[in-house]
Amino acid sequence: MSSGDTVTVTVDNVENPSSGSSTDIEVDLNPQSNDNPSTVTTAFGSTTNPNDNAVVYDTEATNNVDLIYSGQEFNATELQADEEYELRSVDETSGNDITSSTFEDTYTSNGNGEIIGISTDGLETGDYYIDGPGVTATTNNTIEIVEQTFSTEFDADSVDNEGSTTVDLNVNSNRNNFDVIVESEDFDYDDPELEDIFGEGFTYNVDDDDEEFVLTGVSDDAATNFSDIDEGQYNFTFTVADTGVEDDASIDVNSVGAGEADLSQGTTSVQQGDYGTFTVTMNSAAEGGDATVLIGDEDADGYQANITVTDDDSDGEVTFAFNTYKAGNTSATDDQMVTLVGDSVGEDEISFDGQSSLNDILDTGDYIISVGTNDDPAEVLDSPDNVGTLVINERQTPEQQLWRTSTATLEDVETAAGDDDVDAASAITTAVENDQVTQTDTLALDPDGTNDDVMVHQLTAPGLSGLLGAAESGEVTSEFTAALDTSNTYGDANLSVVLEEENPGANQDPATLDLNASGLSDALTVIADGEGNYYVFVDYSSVEDTDYEDSDLTFEDGDDVTADISVQDTRLLDIDTDDVDGDEASEDYYQTASANFSVEEVEGSFNLNEDDLVAVTASEDAMVEGTTNVAPGTEFTVRVQSTGDTEPRFFETQTVTVQADGSFNATFDLSDQSAGDEFTASVRQAGFSLSEDGVVVESVSTATPTATATATATEGDDATETATATATATATATATEADDSTPTETATETSTSTPGFGAVLAVIALIGAALLAVRRDN
Repeated sequence: MSSGDTVTVTVDNVENPSSGSSTDIEVDLNPQSNDNPSTVTTAFGSTTNPNDNAVVYDTEATNNVDLIYSGQEFNATELQADEEYELRSVDETSGNDITSSTFEDTYTSNGNGEIIGISTDGLETGDYYIDGPGVTATTNNTIEIVEQTFSTEFDADSVDNEGSTTVDLNVNSNRNNFDVIVESEDFDYDDPELEDIFGEGFTYNVDDDDEEFVLTGVSDDAATNFSDIDEGQYNFTFTVADTGVEDDASIDVNSVGAGEADLSQGTTSVQQGDYGTFTVTMNSAAEGGDATVLIGDEDADGYQANITVTDDDSDGEVTFAFNTYKAGNTSATDDQMVTLVGDSVGEDEISFDGQSSLNDILDTGDYIISVGTNDDPAEVLDSPDNVGTLVINERQTPEQQLWRTSTATLEDVETAAGDDDVDAASAITTAVENDQVTQTDTLALDPDGTNDDVMVHQLTAPGLSGLLGAAESGEVTSEFTAALDTSNTYGDANLSVVLEEENPGANQDPATLDLNASGLSDALTVIADGEGNYYVFVDYSSVEDTDYEDSDLTFEDGDDVTADISVQDTRLLDIDTDDVDGDEASEDYYQTASANFSVEEVEGSFNLNEDDLVAVTASEDAMVEGTTNVAPGTEFTVRVQSTGDTEPRFFETQTVTVQADGSFNATFDLSDQSAGDEFTASVRQAGFSLSEDGVVVESVSTATPTATATATATEGDDATETATATATATATATATEADDSTPTETATETSTSTPGFGAVLAVIALIGAALLAVRRDN
């Protein structure tokens, strides 16, 4: 077809097809260059080809944009070649059509159909479009010009030129990824100090052609660093490269002198094998930087460890622990050698930079600690900022103390151990204060194996923390059980925990529980307190649930048991394995802490009147009391249920907790009952079975007379030495008034102790001394 050829299309009345009316549409199939092939006019109005976005707008950095910023230049492409076009601003639109516009400038496209370098200078913000051959005046062909917002400000008014030398430059803009020219009267564009200041946080380019220092691809805030910059005020002008928007920012640089590191404590003393804890302090010039710490001097001590600490949180302190057990073991990992502790955990950094090799554990004695901000260990050793001393002492012999507790308290301790915000050792201390963990020489075991006491073996063993990796207080169960499983030079475990019956029957092997046996790790929970104490919780119910093949584990009522915890690690004990054989090591070098306890079968009873009945009053706080030999803190349920002809009927339960003296009590609301009503009292979910008959009475009265005896001894003429002891005996008389019942007196003796501190022994000693003084006087 030639120019001007057309085709006619007949369209029925789309609004009312039944009317029979139709409309003819004439379409030019070969339009001239000035014709518009995108638009068809019909009786129904003008329609637009959806593909009428003939113009593509580009910037120097980005293709196909629909928004540019005032000051930028842009290009119009996909036009007809060598044609004249107009840039027009949009005044009004109707739907997708531009109905009113204003002429701004004229441009001629090149041979590729492009207009290059259209300037936005002098143009107000708003919508613009290129109009001319092949272009439709629609909103699809517009580009929007907007104003770039831009501001800069340093995050602080001043910064130090040593120590904490970084400060953020805050950049705020409604645009991302643009270039910024940096200018200052204090620096030439190619001054290396500009690179030092801005090169840490920004990507930059030194443009020698335009003599500009340019930050490239700026999108957000970034750090600047004024380390070693001269003291004074510095003013900077920041200009967006392609839009010309600019802003100023100033900062004062303080001269604080040379950075210096020190130790918060001049002397640190540890037992051989323990962690030594150090806090490196930094003055204001060194805050936020690095410090070198040298433990020992290779020439003077035969050992040296090099450590670098980084004050990431800029608080001037880094606290870390150094493992004297692993010292000299060049196969030890960095985190086995040093670890951040205290407030430095998660805030600072530490790196272990090497150590001398030793065949044995680090010897006892004094080791110099050198610290400095120089990153060269040789320089710090020759000229340290400050020095301290690490004193390694002989290990003390381990000791063992026995405690017992309930499974409920053990669960509380395990929960605390799993909470990063709670100190598990403090949970034990709280349980001791609340009489839920008590010193003991007995253990109550349930024949069914489901409600046993939990024994707590307190192992006091200074020097063990390095072997267990226990730099701080917390749970070390996995480390402890690993030491039980790992063999030393002679094939023995590094640690051993063995419980053995001391009074087996005739011709019977003693019952033995070897916690080194496989499969028993689930029965152990081990907590370190950071002071050389390790609390080994042994849940005997869990032991009995395991497939324990090494013995029958037949601890039962009346057994006397010895618990031996042995330290057998040849490195920790510094055994000369070339000259000492295994049997000699076991007899003369292994260190064992022993403790003894007796086994009782779990039992309990209710307090009864002279008729062997549980007597309670008809009141809101009717109390059922009893005693048991299970561990304080143990919980179980007490139930009361009406029997016989009692009306109204009742059935109530209460959870009780065993107190330090073995007593328990449950309170029930029996205010609707009457004297003579009968019931049964029983326990549930306990290690013992207990059920007794009970009766409701008019009243239960208790009298508590107290007798106090005081002994005073005076010795000497002019000098007087007086010792006074006070003993208190308490008798409780309980009278039950019901029918012909007679009062029953029950004497109760109560002893209390504070576990771990020997308070009871001290009081007994004081009383004994006083009584002895009286006897001597007489």
